[in-house]
Amino acid sequence: MLVAIAENGTLMAAADALNVSQPAVTKSIKELEARLGVQLLERSGAGVRLTRYGETLLRRARAVIAEIASAERELKEMKSGVERTLSLGVSLLASSIAMPDALRAFRKRLPDVRLNVYECLPTQIIDGLRDGSFDLCVAFVADSDVTAEYRVVPISESAQVLAVPRDDPLTGETQLANLTGARWLYNHTRDSLPTFWRELCGNRALALPSHVNVCTSQRLYVQLAQERGTISVWPEFLLEEQIRLGHMHRLETDACTSRLTLGLMYRRDLVLSTSLEYFIDCIQRKPAGDL
Repeated sequence: MLVAIAENGTLMAAADALNVSQPAVTKSIKELEARLGVQLLERSGAGVRLTRYGETLLRRARAVIAEIASAERELKEMKSGVERTLSLGVSLLASSIAMPDALRAFRKRLPDVRLNVYECLPTQIIDGLRDGSFDLCVAFVADSDVTAEYRVVPISESAQVLAVPRDDPLTGETQLANLTGARWLYNHTRDSLPTFWRELCGNRALALPSHVNVCTSQRLYVQLAQERGTISVWPEFLLEEQIRLGHMHRLETDACTSRLTLGLMYRRDLVLSTSLEYFIDCIQRKPAGDL
């Protein structure tokens, strides 16, 4: 009922959607608030909105609904004799690094399982896990990311390092404090930028660079990073390839180290199916040294 109210905006609309009377909806919510001892809704002439307690309960309720729907699909597929479908979300970076070998191994072990694999931006991965669109996601997670809702199983780690184009005038600069006025290129979400910057600064209080561009497309990132006067952030293993190609130069500064974790992400309340356990086993068999 709480989900219906959140999706429809008013008690009347929620009642219509549930095919019950508005007094019935009101009574159910009041009984739930009394049982929990908290206020779930704030009422106004424009409708209702959820309190912070209501938002917390709504998130759990949606997870339960998604899990019930997933269980119903799995039971239906079991009854029909068809293996279930496994839906995976993959970050743009992890899709080329971690997935090919794992998918080949999985197809060899369970060839009849249907796979849906979607390449996504970080925000799409979180949304897909939250609403049940993805059973599991494979992504690089920064220390600055908020992952309290999800279980993250680490596979490997990589340092994030700074780089400039080869023969760039900034090559000789070693003090992070002298680089805040430069143009920066960042490879993760803008929301995580302040925390990433604090990690680089360590115990120093340096102002966040005023000109920071964000790009999550790996192909475009390589091109933008080669513009002179640009300081770019790289997973160390990717930068090594660009250095070998003669495109980039690693910037050795007094910045502290920030790390990325390649991990498997899934909801903490998720009950792992047999096919999902097999996939996790396949991707965990990938040697960490490959990254």
